[in-house]
Amino acid sequence: MSDVGREDQIIRAWGVYVPEDAATEVGRVLDAVWLNTGSQERLFRETFSGRFNIPYCVATCNGTASLRASLAMLKIGPGDEVISTPMTFLATNTAILEQGATPVFADIRSDDLNIDPASVREMITPKTKAIICVHYGGNPCDMDELWAIGRERGLPVIEDCAHALGSAYKDQDVGSRGDIACFSFQAVKIITCGDGGMITTTREDYYDKLKKYVWYGVDREGRPPAVDGLPEDIDVLGFKYNMNDITATLALVGLRHVDIPLERRQVIGKRYRNELGDCQKIRIMKYHADRRPNYQLFPVCVDDRPSFSEWMWAQGIQVVVNNRRSDRYSIMGGLRDLPVTERADREVILLPIHCQLSDDDQARVIEAVLEYDRT
Repeated sequence: MSDVGREDQIIRAWGVYVPEDAATEVGRVLDAVWLNTGSQERLFRETFSGRFNIPYCVATCNGTASLRASLAMLKIGPGDEVISTPMTFLATNTAILEQGATPVFADIRSDDLNIDPASVREMITPKTKAIICVHYGGNPCDMDELWAIGRERGLPVIEDCAHALGSAYKDQDVGSRGDIACFSFQAVKIITCGDGGMITTTREDYYDKLKKYVWYGVDREGRPPAVDGLPEDIDVLGFKYNMNDITATLALVGLRHVDIPLERRQVIGKRYRNELGDCQKIRIMKYHADRRPNYQLFPVCVDDRPSFSEWMWAQGIQVVVNNRRSDRYSIMGGLRDLPVTERADREVILLPIHCQLSDDDQARVIEAVLEYDRT
């Protein structure tokens, strides 16, 4: 394998899937008279709702905005606590800080890196106002347990679905059942529009409020046609989080072709599981029989991560650490006693997985991993 480290043969960790007709469709919008939030944004929401069986959708400019608008809608602010996972990109938890609230970190499960419901129960205090879970890598959390906790304690559960577009929990699309779910359409996501987001909910009252929070406290759709398009009064402090029609068009094209990247990732993910499942030095995650992962990421745990990453990069294969435990950052208040998180923070690394990863390139990745495991 000594010749595979050349620059032109590097296997990238990430890939971007943009359908061929995206430029044509965006060009049509650029030629139109309306570029801001309009008919394309509405069509994207309606199509997204139909594709993933979601009652109500609110489009936003990015996934982080979706999280913050959701927290604001729930009136979460200074003095409040939100229980969250530390095993996520920091944006999940900076959204809590932006509202002036405090993130309280529950530990995770070692087998799938998702938040541990038992730990969530232990972290609840009178100040707790919500629970945030992340479907890590597109592998769904145990939502029945989390929803049960939410019902028992009167706490909304926010699903961070940034990794989980097209994943399913017990035969139902992620984001189609719970209180609130937040999606991301950032550059390397399964659907991308450069950057964008979506808030989904099953509750009409949440939907009516969220529409205001993403545009200055005003429900754009509820405004009657008038010379003065603003209401007589604005009763909530909203944000400038709306999605424009250029962005929505890119997202809509991606949505129309979404089965292509979803199906390709299924092939790649299942092949990794089949061929790497017996490794001793590299441990793959548990994938539950009652859930369908989308394989947004393919994390593995390695006892000696530095030596593994050095080996893989020497073979021309990018492996990356995408997330560090959120509580390592001083803005989060310092390290907590979270033993499973501590180990995961040392061991988790991502194998390449994306729509452009060819069968031959995946074979190279697998061969390199197996060779490392044999040494």
